Amino acid sequence: MEWRSELAREVPLLALAFPHISLFQVRNRGTVCGSLAHADPSAELPLVLTALGGEVVLRSAAGMRTLAADDFFHGMLTTARAADEPVEEVRFPLHRSGTGCGFAEMAQRHGDFAIVACAAVAGIDEIRFAVGGAADRPRLVRWPRLAGADLEAALNDFAWEIEARSDPPASAKFRRHLVRQLGRRVIEEACA
Repeated sequence: MEWRSELAREVPLLALAFPHISLFQVRNRGTVCGSLAHADPSAELPLVLTALGGEVVLRSAAGMRTLAADDFFHGMLTTARAADEPVEEVRFPLHRSGTGCGFAEMAQRHGDFAIVACAAVAGIDEIRFAVGGAADRPRLVRWPRLAGADLEAALNDFAWEIEARSDPPASAKFRRHLVRQLGRRVIEEACA
């Protein structure tokens, strides 16, 4: 798979997530806008766009509108996009000096949709933490820089707040466990 040679420098969280996206054929023939318009809650691109605070640009005969990722995704396979509004553009914010990121996911097999995926972006005084696969859409929370018992408590509270779902691949209880475990790992990675 080839992508922009500068991607790891420009948008490192996106570069971390790309290898987890589906199978070779999908990664090389699918589109970023298509993945976002589809809005699968387990897909990596909606999660990364949400974690970074990116935007989706929609266009129709009536004009253009820009939505924050958190406002674009409404639920499972549901977005704020009207039937006559294709996704024209996606804006992933560029890396800012002094920030770190982390990404991890658990899937049944490589290339499968994530049972749970976690992404974190840590700045000097804030952590943006997003979870995909556990609920009906990517969920985002912002915290001050946390560590130790404070981080554990915040992750536990968030694991309950997202209203994780049960389905054949995993129970809600297991998804909450993954949010805590993967969450701690990606936040520590982002803060390092």
